[in-house]
Amino acid sequence: MQFTPATSLPGLNHRFSHHGLDYHIAKPFGPNILETQLPNDILEKMLALSDSLLTDPTRSSYGANLVGQIREEPQIPIDMLRQFGVFEYIHGLFAEYILASTFCDAGAEYKASVEAFQQSDDYQNPVYVNLEAAWLVSQQSGEYNPIHNHSLSTLSSVMYLKVPEQLQDSGIEGKADVDGHIEWVYQSADQMQNSTVRVKPVAGRFYIFPASLLHLVYPFTNTHERRSVSINASHRL
Repeated sequence: MQFTPATSLPGLNHRFSHHGLDYHIAKPFGPNILETQLPNDILEKMLALSDSLLTDPTRSSYGANLVGQIREEPQIPIDMLRQFGVFEYIHGLFAEYILASTFCDAGAEYKASVEAFQQSDDYQNPVYVNLEAAWLVSQQSGEYNPIHNHSLSTLSSVMYLKVPEQLQDSGIEGKADVDGHIEWVYQSADQMQNSTVRVKPVAGRFYIFPASLLHLVYPFTNTHERRSVSINASHRL
């Protein structure tokens, strides 16, 4: 597994590496966000899955369930994740997000017990996770996602598969480059704490966060596709 250190999100809480999983938990504001780089084989399988879906004339749109001003948002059947051999990896990271978030917010004694548990040969994450919905977002020039959350689930995610090389192209001197970026919004601005965090997407980067956390995606001007996958899940400890 090849891992690219998480450099997008501020507020690094902890890096986890065990049993073929390698990821960071960041705390840019109240909730934690998991950030990792997909292993090359998982990224290749997801690209193959998305190519297959976009060329399938029988694909079903998930757009009626979404607020995105995006034309191409086909549903990804959960069985398709199994078919392409990525279900276990994705499902496992959702479970890791819950356990790792609990770890980061706990005391030293609990942290030591979790670390020992994770490194044990018979380690199995005890968190129950159900992947409920998945869809592909093939975002084109001028398309965007207004601010929203996912109220019917407890966990959400975004996985980037293709990102145009020239994404930052606002062309307005002195302004921040936000074209095509994702931004999470936690609460109203306060001088004493962060209220939003915005990152430029990177192909292969994967984020997991609470489904209640508001987020949005800015439009961009480019002739190339910005392709991502979103997956919602529910969990219980």
